[in-house]
Amino acid sequence: EVVDEVTFSVPGEEGVYKRIPEVFDCWFESGSMPYAQVHYPFENKEWFEKNFPANFISEGLDQTRGWFYTLTILAAALFDSPAFQNVIVNGLVLAADGKKMSKSLRNYTDPMEVINNFGADALRLFLMNSAVVKAESLKYSDDGVKEILKSVLIPLWNAYSFFVTYANIDNIVPDSMPENPVNPLDRWIISESGRLVEQVSQYLDDYDVQRAIEPIMEFIDLLNNWYIRRSRRRFWKSENDGDKKQAYQALYTALMTLVKTAAPFIPFITEEIYQNLRSSGMPVSVHLADYPNPSDYTRDLELEKKMALTRRAVSLGRSLRNTHNLKIRQPLKALHLVTRDKDEKVILFEMADIIKEELNIKEIIFRENEEDLVEYTAKANFRILGKSLGKDMKKAAARIEELTAEEIQTILNGSTLSIDFDGDEMKSIDITEEQIIIQRTEKENLKVINEGSLTVALDPKIDDELYQEGIIRDIIRHIQNLRKDRNLDVTDRIIISVTGSDVIKKAVARFEEYLKQETLSVDYKWEESENGLEAECGEELCRIDLRKV
Repeated sequence: EVVDEVTFSVPGEEGVYKRIPEVFDCWFESGSMPYAQVHYPFENKEWFEKNFPANFISEGLDQTRGWFYTLTILAAALFDSPAFQNVIVNGLVLAADGKKMSKSLRNYTDPMEVINNFGADALRLFLMNSAVVKAESLKYSDDGVKEILKSVLIPLWNAYSFFVTYANIDNIVPDSMPENPVNPLDRWIISESGRLVEQVSQYLDDYDVQRAIEPIMEFIDLLNNWYIRRSRRRFWKSENDGDKKQAYQALYTALMTLVKTAAPFIPFITEEIYQNLRSSGMPVSVHLADYPNPSDYTRDLELEKKMALTRRAVSLGRSLRNTHNLKIRQPLKALHLVTRDKDEKVILFEMADIIKEELNIKEIIFRENEEDLVEYTAKANFRILGKSLGKDMKKAAARIEELTAEEIQTILNGSTLSIDFDGDEMKSIDITEEQIIIQRTEKENLKVINEGSLTVALDPKIDDELYQEGIIRDIIRHIQNLRKDRNLDVTDRIIISVTGSDVIKKAVARFEEYLKQETLSVDYKWEESENGLEAECGEELCRIDLRKV
């Protein structure tokens, strides 16, 4: 009644504005948004009918009975149509303890503090890579944002920084993809770039935001921990030959593909990288550039398969080293490989040199059977067999424990093994891998790990020469750290000084040329330095120093 007394006029218009008696629920107004925002049907009729329904909408889980509902009701009533083709529903972001975020309780970090500490991209990616974009609740934690910064954004920046550092040294400004690259690493990273674009595009087309991020994170790992690490020497070498040029072009292509693909998720760091890498004639912002097209990349699916298997073997080998405290800088004598897949064996044989280098192994030995590395024993899986065998379970279990290594291998190869056992009368049963529990016992002097069809074993025995080489690799690492600490350029030549035990001295003498080559040293001196770094080299203590030539 009070409101009815309020009226007003607008200069230049006829009539008086006053309250109308028909007042709808405010959600009705929200649901009218698609039509009201373009003044349909009084204006923009053709445009609206061409663009309706919307491609997608996004709203919180708590709004499904409000906006979503009225959108649907009105569209069905007016047009016999849905109001939207796709919907992204976000869940609720809760405090770390699972309670609702509350200003009065102050049970969350100020968002500006989070952004100032970790960056807006880290916060954005943390949220988009969580279950909250799939209508599930998220317990927010600053540690989660910090982990995104550490494991995704800093590695991305490191890859970019590596490229810029060496491109500036060599005065190279690549602006295109390499044509017919010779080095398989270049062909591989170009192929993986195409795979990245294809996967992310597909997930975004499906409005699956969280899954679209997974290939980006995987690609950053591939770029840093495989392509760049395995290509370092190509960028280090002094001559600017065709191989180095193609390496720069391949890395440039991978970086530009990555920032364009990831720009919707991490808009700020991708824009910063793009601005420094773009050449004249390109769009002024990564956010104005066309999204990459998978067809622009030459895919080599066979090479992708080979590299994936090689990285899998390397990953298993590193897992063994970590488990048994065999640090990667310590060379080992041999790696044993067994695979039940004939195609895998061919690939591993072809990629043996890469595996040796990655795992710091002197020799790879291919075995025909896993039993060359481990001894098998089998026990019945009572949970599965007990239902069908009943009172015969005990005697069947005794027979299963008598299975030979050859019989167990047959089962592991995917075959069904028929065995006889003495129940109330002679009976038989068909055994598959899920019906038994297989135990592997490592043979003496080997450390073994298995994953699916692939088994990897390390020989951990270290003789004097291997131990000395491990010492040298530790010394090299400490020298490289000293170079960084003293702000030396990557091309600066140095003279190093080393002192330590007799074991250290013998190691330096034996591997002198390798030490000098890896550290860009023109000479080394066996002398004490007060300003040097005392460090662990193998199980020895040594003191290391350097000076620029």
